[in-house]
Amino acid sequence: MHNRNYKKAIVFGLCLTMLMPLGSMAVTSADSEEDTAAVEDAVEAADEITSGDEDTTGSEDELPEKITDEQAAAMAEKLSENNNFILYGDEKNGRLGLYVKSSGAYWWTSPINVASEDQVVDPEKGMAMKKALRKQIASSCAIKVGDLRQEKRTESAAPIYSNKATAKWTKNDKGAVIEYNYKSDGVKLKVHYELCEDSLYVYMNSSEVEEANTSLVDGKILTKLQLCPYFAAAPAVDYNGNPTSGYMIIPDGSGAVINYNNGKGTYPDYEQQVYGRDYTMVPLQAPRVTEQAYLPVLSTVNGSNGIVAVATDGDANVYARAQVSGQNKQVYNNCYFEFETRSSDAFYMSGVANKLNVFEKGDIKTERFGVHYYPVTSKDGGTVNYADCAEVYRNYLIDEKGLKKQNSLGNKLYMDLYGGVLKRTSILGLPFNLKTEITGFDQAGKIVEALKGKGVNSFNVNYNDWTNASIKGNISTKAKASGTLGGNSAFTDFINTDGVQVYPSMNNFTMDRSSAGYWTLTSTAIRISNAYSRQSSYSLSFGVTKKGVAPALLSPDKYSKTFEEMISSYQDKGIDRVGFGYLSSRLVGDYTKKKTYCRDKTMNVLVDEYKNANSNMGAVLADEANAYILPYVSTVSSIPVSSSGYDITDFDIPFYQMVIHGYVPYASSAINKSSNTDETFMLALASGSQMHYDFTYVDSDVLQDTDYNDLYYTNYKGWTAAAASQYKAAKNVIGGVADYTISKYEVSGDGNVLTTTYSKEGKDDVIVEIDKKNATATVDGKNVNISNCIEGGLK
Repeated sequence: MHNRNYKKAIVFGLCLTMLMPLGSMAVTSADSEEDTAAVEDAVEAADEITSGDEDTTGSEDELPEKITDEQAAAMAEKLSENNNFILYGDEKNGRLGLYVKSSGAYWWTSPINVASEDQVVDPEKGMAMKKALRKQIASSCAIKVGDLRQEKRTESAAPIYSNKATAKWTKNDKGAVIEYNYKSDGVKLKVHYELCEDSLYVYMNSSEVEEANTSLVDGKILTKLQLCPYFAAAPAVDYNGNPTSGYMIIPDGSGAVINYNNGKGTYPDYEQQVYGRDYTMVPLQAPRVTEQAYLPVLSTVNGSNGIVAVATDGDANVYARAQVSGQNKQVYNNCYFEFETRSSDAFYMSGVANKLNVFEKGDIKTERFGVHYYPVTSKDGGTVNYADCAEVYRNYLIDEKGLKKQNSLGNKLYMDLYGGVLKRTSILGLPFNLKTEITGFDQAGKIVEALKGKGVNSFNVNYNDWTNASIKGNISTKAKASGTLGGNSAFTDFINTDGVQVYPSMNNFTMDRSSAGYWTLTSTAIRISNAYSRQSSYSLSFGVTKKGVAPALLSPDKYSKTFEEMISSYQDKGIDRVGFGYLSSRLVGDYTKKKTYCRDKTMNVLVDEYKNANSNMGAVLADEANAYILPYVSTVSSIPVSSSGYDITDFDIPFYQMVIHGYVPYASSAINKSSNTDETFMLALASGSQMHYDFTYVDSDVLQDTDYNDLYYTNYKGWTAAAASQYKAAKNVIGGVADYTISKYEVSGDGNVLTTTYSKEGKDDVIVEIDKKNATATVDGKNVNISNCIEGGLK
């Protein structure tokens, strides 16, 4: 101990010596604050240095005794109370606690026993968590800052926790407002903790952020924000020393489960941008192919109680994150949101070897960043089920966003048809891009007739690239059927086919060239680096961008114009169904100086336009759907039935489907696109999904060397029998529960048996069991034959 204090004294003295020359010159108050903060950080660093050599936290007898939730509450002050909850505040320890009256559960913004945890996190040295790490975990807020110095232009490598800031509490009747002052980084912000009737609401207003120096020469700006990163964190062992059991739900793809203490401490922790990446920023290398996170929701469950965290403000710029005990040399299982307050971009400059980073300029554009924490309790006294968590989020969508039950709930075969594409050809020795029929309107009718002949009697068809403009890759807003595909008469005949609901879609996400009203010079989104956003293709071999002029990303400033023109044209033609392509699932910005669109602003534009389309059209189809448009669409296709398979996860669940089943009809991702069609089919059944196929009429060799290259699997002739069989199987298995909600979902220990319980008020529950290993299905214990749906039959 004497040696440890001696080292701290030396480091402290060196820091004071470094600052002494400042005493001979005039010092401003701002400089004085920075110097004081520097000394404080130096003392903290000294503690970390000495603890690294001689960390006594590994010695059990020096750790304080653990306390109970009740003891922690007794140490705190009651800030607010309502019929459901009590909010406690412990200013000394920098934490708040939510007490749930109905269950007796306590949820703390940071762990109450972090100073007492004695589990070994470094097996080689036999040591427990270090003191500095414990202080970080005890923090209820963390930030990252961008260094704007030209020679730096980087973001904090690690979060800066509120233990590095001074905290000033202001209590009110709703809870408290805590001002965190990160002096050494020149950032000050206020976090509001408010007790609501159904949740704890934690948020930060951008207008209350103070940045001491935002100069592009030597400033620092707030770039990331973590609100309560260790809220409801579960330790590896409980108060009594028993291993903690529980799980977390992440929104990756259909959804995935991470079990507490799953032994995956050597894997990277989970991190994923909600609503997908910002396509405005073009990656220098091919991005990793993963499923998308469509819902801004995380859950953590410990026995009969849990928390559902919903990013309700700033969700357009948020990352979902999670870690388990053992990762990052800490003992907690926790999931949380990290908000991006300013976007960033990277690029290479000629003559410079390293990539350059640039941050979004000006003030923070998103007004508020906030999370609602909803407690959830088991209905039967057992463990909280995944569907219980989904119900909490569904109720949020109903109560706060206006989600309503759709009337078109029923059994349908979903199809994506692809009309036409440009194909390179030679005429009299001269190269031309020729509009080529891939699935004409009469041919689409033949596909439908072939399926009807095999027993399919109800269809939802998403018809892509059916106008000349869309075939050529231009912005398409006029509902004029392409003559290459058969013209207006053939188109009208097809969309009026009995039993077929056709959604003629226009995907105005990018444009290959200028057209009337949409010029690449003025209608292309601008990157933060001030370059035009061109959506590059990447080499499959090396992952680098291909040469040539890539399609231009349409600016969000033009979205309203495209929606208005489309709806007006559709109405003039008597078309009452519509789809808007990628705009339902891809969220972008436009960082031009004249009229900036951050992702939050773009999201609000899309919400308004989908709401308007929902009011003025008969039905709206979403090909994949982010959460913010779910209340305004009639049906959703291409919902994944699995996750990306991150190493940290344990198994997949259909969480997305649990949220919307019984409210919005939906279909799986295209089964014939999957590398394992049998498993995709059975997962679709287990998730209550309708069957979905991608079809083209022509042979696959016609697609070669076109933008349809990746649709090589879609020729309808090889899939009609499977599609019809699976449609009929789905009708027998889940046809009777279309308007039921999913009330329970269970996965067997080996992951092969999936049991889904459907419920409806006034009706008996319906239990569907899918056995993937044996390829069987039962409904309320009765076998339903699905053997003819399995490739090659049952083995």
